[in-house]
Amino acid sequence: MKRLLIYLAYDKQNIIDNYIGYFLHSMRPIADTILAVCNMPSIESGLHNLSDHADFIYYRENKGLDCGGFKDALCRFVGWEKLKKYDELILANDSFYGPFEDIGSIFSEMEARKLDFWGLMKRGNGEYGATGKDPEHILSFFYVFQAPLIHSREFRSYWEDMPYYKDYMTVVKQYERQLTKHFASLGYTYGTYADTEPNESDNPRNQFFQCDYLSYEMIAKRRFPFLKRKQLSYNTLFTQTQENLALSIAHVDRYTDYDVNLIWENLIRVMNPAQLQRSLGLQYILEDGEGRKHSDAVAIVCVRWQNASDTVCGYLEKIRHICEVQIYGADVGLIGKYKERGYFTVLSQQPELEAVRRIDTEKHRYLCLIHDYDLSSERIPSCTGKSYFFNVWENLLKDAGYLDRVIRIFDAKPYIGMLMHPVPIFSRWIGKLEWGWKSRYEEIKRHIEKLGLDAVSEPEIPPVHVTGNFWARVDAIKPFAEKYTWYQDEEGIPQDICDYLWTFAVQDQRFLTGIVESTFYASMNEVNYHHYLRTLMGWLSERYGSYENFHEYKEIFLAQEAAERCMEKYGGFYVYGTGEMAERCFPWLEKATAFIVSDGHCQDRFFHGKPVICLSEFKNTYGCGIILCLSKENCDNVTELLNQRGISEYYSIY
Repeated sequence: MKRLLIYLAYDKQNIIDNYIGYFLHSMRPIADTILAVCNMPSIESGLHNLSDHADFIYYRENKGLDCGGFKDALCRFVGWEKLKKYDELILANDSFYGPFEDIGSIFSEMEARKLDFWGLMKRGNGEYGATGKDPEHILSFFYVFQAPLIHSREFRSYWEDMPYYKDYMTVVKQYERQLTKHFASLGYTYGTYADTEPNESDNPRNQFFQCDYLSYEMIAKRRFPFLKRKQLSYNTLFTQTQENLALSIAHVDRYTDYDVNLIWENLIRVMNPAQLQRSLGLQYILEDGEGRKHSDAVAIVCVRWQNASDTVCGYLEKIRHICEVQIYGADVGLIGKYKERGYFTVLSQQPELEAVRRIDTEKHRYLCLIHDYDLSSERIPSCTGKSYFFNVWENLLKDAGYLDRVIRIFDAKPYIGMLMHPVPIFSRWIGKLEWGWKSRYEEIKRHIEKLGLDAVSEPEIPPVHVTGNFWARVDAIKPFAEKYTWYQDEEGIPQDICDYLWTFAVQDQRFLTGIVESTFYASMNEVNYHHYLRTLMGWLSERYGSYENFHEYKEIFLAQEAAERCMEKYGGFYVYGTGEMAERCFPWLEKATAFIVSDGHCQDRFFHGKPVICLSEFKNTYGCGIILCLSKENCDNVTELLNQRGISEYYSIY
């Protein structure tokens, strides 16, 4: 059996990570020829992960995305005459980690089934939003085609006739969802390796991507040898809790020979740190216990308030025998109080940054940066200030036993670089749960770029936490402190900017950020979160009605906002769509002039008494707003139609 593997890679930063090298290394024993297609102009880092294993490497623009790369590989780089030399063709992309089992055994089993083409996983007949039914299909990240199919006129025509699709959703709809049906209709047989049957349904609305939403079960029980990266971009709370990714990685680490550091290396580089904190459940709850000596840890306390010194010292007395304590501050008198109690003190106008810069990396591996707080009633009631103080100190420096357990997290999880205290959810701080950016995203992004931090920030995803209190690995934050000092002096930026940047500085050093809290605070915060959630859901239901899914409220909010904006700007609007979303949002869209549907989809002439027109009937292309009450997939299609007609004044719910 002579095999050709065509492997497609794409990365925004032009980097080829080591998980790709591992995959190609695992394929080398069974692939006679490996051809790598890079949908990017060059490789800035990691070229060896291709060159050590691939026989040929080709570069091209990302035209047509994955299927465009495979098309060029077959039609231009390999050619149909050379393809005749092979008995089997493998098409794979870089969207997964693995394999977690011997790939040769998988191929041996699938060859014994005498199929014309196969893959690793399929999705059954299903419905995708409002697009109607889509056929059963093999997921396109891994295809295997056998001779004589690959030598047939039908196979050649399929690839030669394929256009270069412009966007991801079109590739999914026209390539992934149709390829299996296309060749099956020509009489070719197909199958898949992973066992998806237990979770399939006769109800097309209940079909889902099992490798994304049940990755742990698929890997642990259903013979799926890979972990898909795509699941990180899903908000799975719409359908389930978010245990799968963390459980999957833990299973791979414990029960397979695969080095999970290959996963961490890529995830930490390309994903938003707050998204990873949520998706991976990086929230650690610590119990009390005995403390042991940690000479490689230092607690750095930045002090400002005279009225907090006794309380601070009460905590420090519990830990000073197991780790070093350093006090930094700008008030000579206050610093003197701590010095009298035997603490190492430093007079500093920039205590946080100077303290981190001065750390001896030969001596200390971990640090706790923590601040005191005003415990008087001069600015706010002391009961409020003290609650904030305890929220920080009880969850970072409670006592020696707690400190020991924090250090154990770092020791057990080498990818964790920072552990912050939980977000306070009471009094004046509850308003900060909107959360995090407070209209400062562009400002923070500019500082991230100017500082040269290799980190991912997104306007719709606020930071893990905005705080200057945390535990961290010294090597995760010291480079940032050294860089930030001169930058702050040069730019004259506000002091609080630094609190936004810590998590991105940690990602720049290829570490993750998590949250740490005591069992007492975790149980209390759980109760408080439930109280807020029940209260908010009660208000939402009273105002907007009761809905099963949280995202349905988001659709209503956005529809209402779009309607108000259109009324203010144009004095009216149209709505595109008459499906479930339009039905749900209609009370906030009832001022619409008419509802629009795509040509060929107009079944009723009225929707709640409003006229329904086809797109071809819509003539008012200027001075008019259109609200797209459509799923993300349908929205992509419709925006293309509107753009073709020169219509740009539209507002999308998704």
